[in-house]
Amino acid sequence: MIYLAVFSISIALMLLGYKLRKSSKGIESKHFSTYGGLTFLIALVGIVSIFSYLFLKGDSWTIENKMSFQLITSSLVGLSFVFLGLRLLRDARKEGDKLAQITGLTWVFAAIFASGLVISFVSKMNDGWTLEKQAQVMSSCEGMADQGNSFNCPCYVREVMVTFENPEDYNNAMENEKNGKKTHFLAKMSDDCTCGAISYDESEVESVDLPF
Repeated sequence: MIYLAVFSISIALMLLGYKLRKSSKGIESKHFSTYGGLTFLIALVGIVSIFSYLFLKGDSWTIENKMSFQLITSSLVGLSFVFLGLRLLRDARKEGDKLAQITGLTWVFAAIFASGLVISFVSKMNDGWTLEKQAQVMSSCEGMADQGNSFNCPCYVREVMVTFENPEDYNNAMENEKNGKKTHFLAKMSDDCTCGAISYDESEVESVDLPF
C-alpha cells in the first residue's frame, strides 16, 4: 500500500513539475522553470527507486541486490544534481554572472565527488566476511557430515574467519586438493571443533556476529 501511495505522489509531482515548466515559458520566469525541473527530477528519482526496489527485492533481499539498489538510487540523485548544476552554469554564462557560474561549477563537482564516494562505499559492501558468506560456510560445514567430516559448525565458521582473511582464500583452499591446505585445515578442525564439543566461549561467538 505504501508503495502505491509513493508512486501516486511521484506521478502527481511529475505532472506538477511539467505544468510548472510549461507555464514558466509564457511568463518567461527562469525561477519557475528551475523549480519545475527540480520537482520533475525528484519525482522521477522516486519512481525509478520504487520500481528498482520492487524488482530487486523479490523473494530474497541479497547483499548483491542491496548494492545494485543503492548504486541506482545514488547515481540518479548524483545525475540530478549534476544536471541542475550544469543548467545553473548555462544560465549564468548567458547573463554574465560570475558568482553564479562558480556556484554552478561547485555544484557539479560536489555532486560528482559525493556520488563517487557513495559508489566506492557501496562497491565494498560485499567484501570480507559478510553475514551471507558466513551462512554459506555454515551450510557447507553441515554438508560435510555426509562426507564423514562432522564438526561443531559455529566453531568451524569462527575458525574459518580467523584462519582465512577473506572468503576467496577459503574457497581456494577447499577447492584445491593438491596443495594440502584443505587436508591440514580439516585435520585442525577435527581437533579444535569436534562435533558436540565447545571450544570457544559465548562472548567470542557474539563478537563475530554470526547469523545464527
